[in-house]
Amino acid sequence: MLPLYKYRGLIWNFVRRDISSKYIGSMLGLYWSVINPIITLVVYCIVFGFFLKARLPGNDNIWDFALYFSAGFLPWTAFSQSVMRASTSIVDNKNYIKKVPFPSEIFPVYIILSEFVNLLIGLGIFMVLFILLKGTPGLYMVFLPIGIILQMMFTLSLSLIFSSATVYFRDIPQILGSIFMVWFWGTPVVYTVNVIPESVRWIVDINPAYYLIEIYRDILLYNKFPDTDRLLPFLLFSIIFLYLSSVIFRRTKRGFGELL
Repeated sequence: MLPLYKYRGLIWNFVRRDISSKYIGSMLGLYWSVINPIITLVVYCIVFGFFLKARLPGNDNIWDFALYFSAGFLPWTAFSQSVMRASTSIVDNKNYIKKVPFPSEIFPVYIILSEFVNLLIGLGIFMVLFILLKGTPGLYMVFLPIGIILQMMFTLSLSLIFSSATVYFRDIPQILGSIFMVWFWGTPVVYTVNVIPESVRWIVDINPAYYLIEIYRDILLYNKFPDTDRLLPFLLFSIIFLYLSSVIFRRTKRGFGELL
């Protein structure tokens, strides 16, 4: 992926265009990138916190649950939205791929970067909420880039695979919608891992999204360096997976010109 660095100016232009195109013609414009995550978090917290009475084990404070949920929901949303949008990035930009000689990897990459801008905005909202409820964040907040970088590696890996697969199988985006719906409820985002029966907890142990979200929660909520029992396996997995996905993409993109 290093050769993409010389196209950083082009990638940045695509990112800016993608962000601005979402809000063209709207009255509030880019302010929606702040309003939308706030509304989403409020709705989920009301549904699960007030109506369903979701709480952390041994803790009846609804605001602690709200922070717990937000610390997992924000990275999950950026992850799922990035992969879903990136899955169609090659097909959606087929005119560029046919006519302009630059790496097709640029398209899933710029989609991911665009969605991660929204993640940073969401994390900023989280920090404001945390300060209002808990006071000054801990010093371990400086390790937040670890979670962001690992998430980008994992997200890019899946995006490369599914964006190339969509060229060959156009049903991939629809299938992904169902996969992410099941994956979301199979990941401890709105509940804690201890509610999962021991007999099926192995499902969480093989779920990379769980490792990722817990890395965020260690830093954002628990003010500690990410648990190495989760950090190191996920780091190793992300490196290997990114390498394999890059190889798969390079081999499959040879057929893009004929199929697009």
